[in-house]
Amino acid sequence: MSDIEYQIEYQIQRSVDGGDFEEIGFGSSGEWGDVDQAMHMAASAVQSREWETEQGQPSPEEVDR
Repeated sequence: MSDIEYQIEYQIQRSVDGGDFEEIGFGSSGEWGDVDQAMHMAASAVQSREWETEQGQPSPEEVDR
């Protein structure tokens, strides 16, 4: 039997004043043994504002201001 791992990749987008949605961050759950674990870790990272950003995107701390 082979080892199976799962990873959830996500993208955070927002719309300001009804405009188009634009990417403000992204991330990954890491590798986990089942889908539920991967989803939990992805959700936890988003809720904790631990996603990655690129130049020009607001920091996770700025998003809630």
